[in-house]
Amino acid sequence: MAGRASNIQVWQYITAILLIGLLGFHLLQRVPWIWGFSTMDQTLTSSWVYHDYVSYGWALLLLAYVALFHGLNGVRGMLLELHQGKLYEITINVLFWIFFIVFAAIATATVVKLPPLP
Repeated sequence: MAGRASNIQVWQYITAILLIGLLGFHLLQRVPWIWGFSTMDQTLTSSWVYHDYVSYGWALLLLAYVALFHGLNGVRGMLLELHQGKLYEITINVLFWIFFIVFAAIATATVVKLPPLP
C-alpha cells in the first residue's frame, strides 16, 4: 500500500496543477488568431505586451507567485532530504520563506510600478 504524500509533495501537486492552468492562459495570450492578428510577432509588440500587463497583471503575478513557490518548495524538499535535524529543518524553512517573500516583492513591484506607456 502506498504511503500518504508529505506536506511538501501535496503543495508540489497543487502548484503543478495551478501552473498548468496559468501557463496555458499565459501562452494563449500569444496565439495570434484569438486576438485578430495574422502573425505571432504582432502579439509581441511593446504596446500589446504593455496592454497584457495592464489587463492581466493579476494573472502574471499569480503565475510568478505559483512558479516561485513551486520551484523553491522543490529545492526545499531536496534540501530537507539531504540532511536531517530540527535546527537544519527550521533554517531551511525560514530561508524558504525569506527567499519567497523577497522575490515575490520584486515580482509585485515589477508589475505594480509599471510606468505608463508613452
